[in-house]
Amino acid sequence: MSTSETPRTFVIAAIAGACVALITSPADPAMTAMPIHPVWAIALVLAARHGARGLVAIPALLVGLVGAQWLAGGAAAEAFARTQRGGDLAVWCVAVLVSLIGAGHERRKALLAERLAAAEQRAATAEAAVAQLGDAALALRDRVDRSESSLVFLADVAARMDDPDPTGAGQAALELAMARTGAGAAFVQLLDGAGRLRTLTARGRWSAETFWPPALFRDRTAAAALERGVAVAAHEVTDVRGDDSDLVAPLIAPTGKKLGVIALRRVPYQKLAGATREDLAAVARWAAGALARHPSTINTSTGPEPTTAAPPRRDSSRYVAT
Repeated sequence: MSTSETPRTFVIAAIAGACVALITSPADPAMTAMPIHPVWAIALVLAARHGARGLVAIPALLVGLVGAQWLAGGAAAEAFARTQRGGDLAVWCVAVLVSLIGAGHERRKALLAERLAAAEQRAATAEAAVAQLGDAALALRDRVDRSESSLVFLADVAARMDDPDPTGAGQAALELAMARTGAGAAFVQLLDGAGRLRTLTARGRWSAETFWPPALFRDRTAAAALERGVAVAAHEVTDVRGDDSDLVAPLIAPTGKKLGVIALRRVPYQKLAGATREDLAAVARWAAGALARHPSTINTSTGPEPTTAAPPRRDSSRYVAT
């Protein structure tokens, strides 16, 4: 029982006491002949229910008893006289003991309610933590799957880099470069005997008008990358055209000899620098080392015929981890 409920309990107890007294003995509500008045049973019930706050019923019942005595035409002193009787005083003592027991129950109930609320809070926290752990487990499993797929893909590319046909090595390099950069198309050009860049192999649609790239064409981004000896993006070249590549890295053999270029087309602008450029440069170094081991890489006459449709012996693009 809260503090705000005490006045209401007092009024209800007083009215209930008066009604009980008038019903049990209309002519003598104080029941002067009885050693214990039955109205105190209400005090015992309220003390057991509300603990110490339930003791407010004792004065309330006394007020109700006085009111009932007044309504019956009796003297109020007869009602007050019951406070001096041993039986009534004994009932009051019992009510106090019962209220102490009830107060103990109330404290235990409040403590249990607090513990329950804390347990529910811990359960909610644990449930959220379990959900987060589940999400983390899924993310980690996805990373493991992608790592395994990447390892399979890299192993396949490494094996194909040693292909005795330079076209196969070029295709493997293009697959790796496109997988790492997200380019829409790519090609490898090698220098022929006349110092011209000749297409060795290509991957992806060349343009809206044609699927295959021409065998010979001048790409200003590729020419700039070959001249500077570093990876170059289209926006770093003056007078660049719409048909020029977006990102190009030179193919330089371990001996320092320039072999050609590996070029990417339709690369998102935000990927033209930073990690994407470093990835392309790494692929170019790897591919240059592999192509330098092939005597047929440099053709002193017209150069190798360009190939674009030759599929790899194993389509490993599905292993790429995005």
